[in-house]
Amino acid sequence: MAESTQHVNKQQKQSKSQSHAYSKVWLFFMYYWIIFGIGCYFGQFLPMEWRKPLSFVLLALVLITVIFNRARKYGLVISHIYAIVVGLLSYATFTAYLQNLGPEVFFKNIILAISAFIVFGIIGYFLIGNAASMGKYLFVTLVALIIASLIGMFIQNPIFHTIITVVGLLLFLLYTLYDFNRMKRGQFSPREMGFNLFVNLLHIIKYVLRLATKFRK
Repeated sequence: MAESTQHVNKQQKQSKSQSHAYSKVWLFFMYYWIIFGIGCYFGQFLPMEWRKPLSFVLLALVLITVIFNRARKYGLVISHIYAIVVGLLSYATFTAYLQNLGPEVFFKNIILAISAFIVFGIIGYFLIGNAASMGKYLFVTLVALIIASLIGMFIQNPIFHTIITVVGLLLFLLYTLYDFNRMKRGQFSPREMGFNLFVNLLHIIKYVLRLATKFRK
């Protein structure tokens, strides 16, 4: 009887600890969206000639962070730099999408992107047992996508950019599935996971809007 009570108490503590960790994940998720929003607001004052150099620096920073383990020690600093810089760059991007698509189509596509994020999150958390083996394949695809995006800054080929957009959308949908699965298995830190989910959703939204703009032409 005592052992049974101890087991129940242990399960309750684990459940509370897990719930607390989940709450922190979503707090960090919202926190990075706020940082992004601040950067996006100030993006309206960013000179156009700064956009391409900043984009290059951002992609290079992400590539270095992904490849070199030492850079990950500065994850807290890098995540803030990333959220601010991507916010600065996103103001003009979202403004262009809004003008090209119109408010109604623009917001419908954002809702579609958020819905896809939720669906893949549910699949990863409730329907997939263990998605750990996906990690290495997603990582390789991410590195290839970053390199292709760097090359794409110097190549004006519509087909090349469409392929990058489709691959990028699929990649971050699968990363969403993978990250939610990690949450289920308890293999995460709240700050890192909150940032990951922020990045996933942001890229899903951007790729959906980019595809919508391409198909509208």
